[in-house]
Amino acid sequence: MSRILEIAGMTFVFIIIFLSYLVVVFGLITGWIKAMAVPVPGVVKEKFISVIVAFRNEEKAIGNLISDLQQQEYPRDKFEVILINDHSEDNSVSVINEALRGPISSKLMNNASPGKKSALTKGIRHSIGTIMVTTDADCRMETGWLRSINNSFYDDTIKMTFGPVKFQEDGTVFQSMQAIEFASLIGSGAATAAFGFPTLCNGANLAFTKDVFTETGGYEGNEHIASGDDEFLMRKIEAKYPGSIRFNSHRDSLVATAPQKTLISFLNQRLRWAGKWRYHDGTNSKLLAIYIFLFHFTVIVLPFFVLMGDVSAYVLIGLLLAKTAIEFFFLRPVCSWLGIRWRWISFIVLQLIYPLYAVGVALAALFKTPFWKGRPLTSS
Repeated sequence: MSRILEIAGMTFVFIIIFLSYLVVVFGLITGWIKAMAVPVPGVVKEKFISVIVAFRNEEKAIGNLISDLQQQEYPRDKFEVILINDHSEDNSVSVINEALRGPISSKLMNNASPGKKSALTKGIRHSIGTIMVTTDADCRMETGWLRSINNSFYDDTIKMTFGPVKFQEDGTVFQSMQAIEFASLIGSGAATAAFGFPTLCNGANLAFTKDVFTETGGYEGNEHIASGDDEFLMRKIEAKYPGSIRFNSHRDSLVATAPQKTLISFLNQRLRWAGKWRYHDGTNSKLLAIYIFLFHFTVIVLPFFVLMGDVSAYVLIGLLLAKTAIEFFFLRPVCSWLGIRWRWISFIVLQLIYPLYAVGVALAALFKTPFWKGRPLTSS
């Protein structure tokens, strides 16, 4: 009798944990629908925009970015491009000087101190725009990108907007998996922002007023952290101006970037992202990170409880099928909106390996120093 109660109790615990996850993902589905239902702003008075790009060793990609910026359907006298060289060791500067022979206002400068945050800060200090826009050197965007950003600041109460970013695909399962996984982050960021408590954004497609950057101290207080220039600033702004952050849902706001080509570069990127969570000041952010870690850890250990006879195999199958179904109903619409081709094989493989790598990367980030652009990133 005691054994039956033990099995029932363990089964109940796992069911409650999985049910909580289903509720969370259902909330994200609702939030995504809510974000997509927000009316796209119409004509908004043109503000002066400063596009800030910190780059390091981007000779192969930055020419395309500059070309896209030169083709923006936004008045030439209403935006500038500021490029800050973060100690590049390749021919990035030569490529930029060649590409900048177009009809846009631009500035190219060197960063004295290493690090993306200091480079962005220098660019912002030398800017003359009302709206600061950050993107990455390997990004591509449509001609209406800047127009959509300008229109996203349709109200003076809006201090920051963030747009969607997608990974381009080359047809391989590895890159398709990255695209689907990254779509989950974009969808989650849009969904939580729609409910008024933004949790995620991406510096590859971020806009904020110069005034609010100055008021909140910009990146002060987290310069030593290897990543998080986008999210730390977002939390500062949300703390000072609650409800002032929006997701830019205009189709032209989409930015595309390249996924990682190798497993090593992929893991380094994820280590860099994971390493910032423990530095968040907000309780909600830390609790969310802990919850995600514990849930995926639960997914990993559940089969072992089945093998030991503590949980029925039917319970395992039912819980995993419910998890897969709810994630499909969340991810498929997000991928469709982003223009990411849905591949079942990539989605299924992710179901199998994501908990393992999510837990592994989270633990490794506590001890391992990631490398980025040939340079170790430290958080001390």
